[in-house]
Amino acid sequence: MLSKQLLDQIGRLGIKMAKAGFVKEILETKSSPVRIGFVPLVDCAPLVVAQELGMFAEIGLRVELIREPGWASIRDKIVHQELEAAHALVGLCFAISWGLGVLKRPCLTGFLFNSHGDSIVLSLNLLSGDGEMSATKKKLKFAVPHQFSTHHFLLRQWLKPYFAKEGKDFEVIFLPPGLMVQSLEEGHIDGFCVGEPYGSIAVERNIGGVVKESADLSPLHPEKALLVTQKYAEQNHEEHIKLISCLIKAAEFCDSPVGRERLPEILGQSCYLNQDPKIIKQSLSADSTIMKSEDFHLFSRFGINEPTTERANWIVNQMRLSNLIPDSFAKKDIRMEEIFRRDIYREAAAL
Repeated sequence: MLSKQLLDQIGRLGIKMAKAGFVKEILETKSSPVRIGFVPLVDCAPLVVAQELGMFAEIGLRVELIREPGWASIRDKIVHQELEAAHALVGLCFAISWGLGVLKRPCLTGFLFNSHGDSIVLSLNLLSGDGEMSATKKKLKFAVPHQFSTHHFLLRQWLKPYFAKEGKDFEVIFLPPGLMVQSLEEGHIDGFCVGEPYGSIAVERNIGGVVKESADLSPLHPEKALLVTQKYAEQNHEEHIKLISCLIKAAEFCDSPVGRERLPEILGQSCYLNQDPKIIKQSLSADSTIMKSEDFHLFSRFGINEPTTERANWIVNQMRLSNLIPDSFAKKDIRMEEIFRRDIYREAAAL
């Protein structure tokens, strides 16, 4: 029942139909949208497609997509509940849940956005004639977008045969994706590992070359996840399931021939990647002259959207190999199935 004070306030505003339910209708139409953060990369495509093609609206969801500059911003806004969900690095699902470098807050994912999509790019003066890295005595500096990113894991894997010791032979720094190309161009770094479109931009500007693609380094590795807090998932179960159901359909569209043709224009808009569609197409088209792998981007095929225990184990093992957690960390309380929620994915897929 509406309080007398509220009714008096409504009366002063000239709203005569309060007792008949008119106020309730107004409040419902002003309910907050689901705030979903994303970093402007090609692999946010299922999220953008679900919004642009009206998939969210069709199922009764009002979604606000919020562009963020990098993964630290995504991490902090999830932790402080300024976002309901986010397109996020798969490693953040574990880092936030375990309180690694951030306030601990239990998180989970019921949907993986994609597999592959990353490339290692070197400055042109480091490239040999056969497209490999030239021998050098110089200490090299490489950039990745976050310490818990797959880019960090994949770069270390690629560097291992070349260098003996980090700190002496090379160092790895962390930069937002949008600063990678500029940093390479200005000579602040010698190379980077990041998602598209930044590898293609470096090649297009003739300041770097792609030496390795993530599809070759670790086939079918998990890349990005729909990250939510455990609290959100429990309190908004139906809404969460609907979100994932839309993303599953959108991911299928992204891997279809029609989707591949439309994505460059959709993603290129100023509110999303704000890039020339021709650049975006470089990593999406099978006849690309830059990316060699036919499966450089995977959005839906090979069952890559399902957050399986095997994929969770891959991430945690990579965190150990990168010295981000000790071998003994969380062995007694790791509970993969509480973070990678296959059950949630399957419920959404059946919707």
